[in-house]
Amino acid sequence: MKRVIAASLLAASICALQALPEARAQTQTSTPPAQTPDASKPAEASKPTDASKPTDASKPTDASKPADAAKPTDAAKPADAAKPADAAKPADAAKLAGVAKPADAAKPADAAKPADAAAAPASTGSVPDLAFGAFQRGLYLTAFDYATKRVESDKDPVAMTLIAELYANGLGVPQDKLKAAQWYAEAARRGDRNAIFSYGMAKLVGDAIPRDVDGGMLLLNRAAELKVPEASYNLGIIALRPTNDGPPDYATAYKRFGEAAQADNGDALYSLGILTKEGRGVPADAKKAADYFLQAANVGNLDAMVEYGVAVFNGEGVQQDQELAGDWFERAAERGSPIARNRLARMYAAGVGIAPNPILACMWHILAKAGGLEDKQLDDFMSRQTPEVRQFAILGAKEHGL
Repeated sequence: MKRVIAASLLAASICALQALPEARAQTQTSTPPAQTPDASKPAEASKPTDASKPTDASKPTDASKPADAAKPTDAAKPADAAKPADAAKPADAAKLAGVAKPADAAKPADAAKPADAAAAPASTGSVPDLAFGAFQRGLYLTAFDYATKRVESDKDPVAMTLIAELYANGLGVPQDKLKAAQWYAEAARRGDRNAIFSYGMAKLVGDAIPRDVDGGMLLLNRAAELKVPEASYNLGIIALRPTNDGPPDYATAYKRFGEAAQADNGDALYSLGILTKEGRGVPADAKKAADYFLQAANVGNLDAMVEYGVAVFNGEGVQQDQELAGDWFERAAERGSPIARNRLARMYAAGVGIAPNPILACMWHILAKAGGLEDKQLDDFMSRQTPEVRQFAILGAKEHGL
């Protein structure tokens, strides 16, 4: 298994360690005590898209999305909900307890984060869309000028939506959410589906315009009918919130996430995995849940990478492959997931699925702690290492942005 070490200093440190006396090396590679709490049973993929290597798919950049219009009120991010109660418990060489369940405490209402607003409107005809092309290249003033000319000449609602998004994000023009909402409203009135969604979100949030939940919901439902995946996703999030009339509506949430997932929306796929894994709104199905996690991971969803890594590590629902699990954890760790960093640290400490490496174990532990994930036994493991190992681990952590 190929492992990429970002800092050349780490590579040099490993060589330096090899020169230490054998007795010291044996002390350095001691594993955490064997205390293994029961692992949950993550799911099996029914039809993995690529079971050999994680893909390099990534989410679209936020530059093409308005930053604020799409935030439903107080929906928790999945990464926050995914921290398990047993996150600080250690593992032995036979089975890493910490790899058992990174998101087992995640409830669907917390598991799916609100989507950003719809992407900047694409060209609607065979004539090249100069405004959208300039937007994609980051030439925001040029995009604004082209879009303004199209509005003046053709009253083009797609161009209106692009102007709204520039104002919403302060791209090329001073940020002005009221102007953004006004442009969204006019474009929505003229039928642009992305504007219908974004104006609906603006009404729900009440940012710069009066809050209008009923009006916002009507617009979101209309956008969902027009196949805007972000609209369906946010309707799913809203269905998961308890109301005065009763508990979360899991069945509706599952339906809405399914609509968004048809467009390969990573957050929706991940949320489907959580609901399917826990049997909320649909019968529990471990194989199907794992397949959702893999699909979401393959389009860049960070939490799904961790969930699928857990399933592969435990070999429950999918063929056990601890080396492949390490690949998924490493990919998520490099992108900043504290949970993945903690799991990777345990694997390096215990030498499970990965050759034992005290420097990398300590390095990933330091980074996981910096992200808010404590682990008492990895603290103990690190305290037993030589000053050289700890020093190199700290240097490596700094190379990763500590």
